[in-house]
Amino acid sequence: MSGPRFDTGVGYTLRVPGSWFEVDVRPATRAASAADLVSRRLTDLPELRERRSDIVRLLRNQAAAAWNAGAVYCAVMAESVADGLLPACVTVSFVAGPVDASSDAEDRLSPLLAPLSAKTAKAEGDPWTELSTVELPEAGPAARSHGIEDIEDESGRPMRVVTMQTFVPLRDVNRVAIVSCSSPAVEVAPALLDVFDAITSTFRLFRATDLVESAQ
Repeated sequence: MSGPRFDTGVGYTLRVPGSWFEVDVRPATRAASAADLVSRRLTDLPELRERRSDIVRLLRNQAAAAWNAGAVYCAVMAESVADGLLPACVTVSFVAGPVDASSDAEDRLSPLLAPLSAKTAKAEGDPWTELSTVELPEAGPAARSHGIEDIEDESGRPMRVVTMQTFVPLRDVNRVAIVSCSSPAVEVAPALLDVFDAITSTFRLFRATDLVESAQ
């Protein structure tokens, strides 16, 4: 999918697997959009028909959470398993860069990693976090945090999730794109982290002038 251009003249693209649902996050339209989307997509995903109401609810909740977190894009996986649905979510957000950072600095990743903390699991199954830098094929150098974290859901209840956040500095401006992936299915964390990495690797930033030049 392609995202809108922003005040910096920057847009983005991100590709998700065909079985994922790309969700409308806008409050005025997301409820009806989720129901319509699921109805259309279940033609191609008959194994999920019995879970229709659960999927619609999942998409609406994820869209609301994404909007409240400032995301401009949200896509959701809903895979049927024996005891319900295996969900996962990816969002894209754009935020201001660190206040002490410069858009023309040679090293733009260290300021992004500085506020983050690595964590080692004290026992098997405990939360952990790893920090790294990565090179996205179509977006360049990025900072990354991934692992298993304890967070609160929308109702304030504790929830353990597998998560990956990738911070991509925009060119020539002190702003950052964040590609955030998460799922409560921590028992399959290694497989999900591979999926999250594959999705994030498709992220690309472009400028409005790039579109004009390519059209000429």
